Amino acid sequence: MKKTLIALALTTLPVAAMAEVILYGQMKAGYETSSTKTSGESRGPYQNGIADYGSRIGFKGSDDLGNGLKAIWQVESAIHLGNNDGKADGWANRDSFIGLQGDFGTVRAGRISNAMKANMDAVDPWEYNNQVLGLGKFTRTGARYVGIAYNSPEFAGFKLSALYSPRDNVNGGDRNAEYDHGIGSGDKYSVGVNYQNAGYFAKYGFDYLKNSAVKVDGLKKDMKDGQVHRIEGGYDANNLFVGVGYQYTKNTSSYFRGLNNLSIVDPATKEKVDVGDHHLTMDNQGQEAALTVGYYFGNIFPKLSYVHGWDVKINGTKEKNTKYDQVVLGADYAFSKSTTANVQAGWLREGNGESNGKDKTTAFGVGLKHTF
Repeated sequence: MKKTLIALALTTLPVAAMAEVILYGQMKAGYETSSTKTSGESRGPYQNGIADYGSRIGFKGSDDLGNGLKAIWQVESAIHLGNNDGKADGWANRDSFIGLQGDFGTVRAGRISNAMKANMDAVDPWEYNNQVLGLGKFTRTGARYVGIAYNSPEFAGFKLSALYSPRDNVNGGDRNAEYDHGIGSGDKYSVGVNYQNAGYFAKYGFDYLKNSAVKVDGLKKDMKDGQVHRIEGGYDANNLFVGVGYQYTKNTSSYFRGLNNLSIVDPATKEKVDVGDHHLTMDNQGQEAALTVGYYFGNIFPKLSYVHGWDVKINGTKEKNTKYDQVVLGADYAFSKSTTANVQAGWLREGNGESNGKDKTTAFGVGLKHTF
């Protein structure tokens, strides 16, 4: 049960001015170990240590304005119990906003999750930091944007959402500077449609990203807009869970890490030229599918996930050896409604950009989660 907290600073104010603040969060961490073997080479050393699984703390509240209208707010921040791993620590770095809620729905402004991150993680019920132990490659398109969002009330099991992040919130620099017209500098739009009834669920998320990639033609670089489409569906009732997902990405972050090392050929000199800072988001198209099944045996929830990513198209050409396959197997044990232990093993095979070469990574993790 969520606990309530009255900030000490408010005790100096008149009682009528005091407002209830709800404190909530999750503390979750564990031990993870993994090792990668590249074709033609011996297995690399095992990397292991204590990992944070996305711990967080938040404060939220509301103010009844009358006539069914409420003012709402939330401030949520990440907590890293393990190594930071380059993740940003700071105040309000997760979903944090202020808004209005009424019969018309909810309007919020602030740092808000897109449709994929907000509630499209049904096929990824794992706790992890190392993406081999969960569906981090598949769910990488989940993001938070600074913008304004609308969430509709429920209509016959359907809910709609929309989020707009203006260009100057994405990149607040000089509009006339060349850098500010680079990759990721444009407006962002996100739309979601969710349906749930009698244990069955279906979800669709769509992102449209201005200036999200560069298409290279010879030495000419043209900015391209990106798209993300994700569909999820399944059943979650009577102790059974089945979830399936499909994702199509165009001109945005690719699951093929070999894009990091791509270069182009100068038609005059016939020599390779590095594409510089644009290499992470070159024109690309990818398709992935995921399946997760699980069954509750009392307090124990064993589950299995399989994900497949097809060969990626780069600048319109399908590149061989860019697909991936992943399996995650494990179980959760619920000590209570608030505290759960997890154990899982993962296997990931992915192309590494070399002729007929593949990276094979094996990982194991065990952890604990507490919500409050």
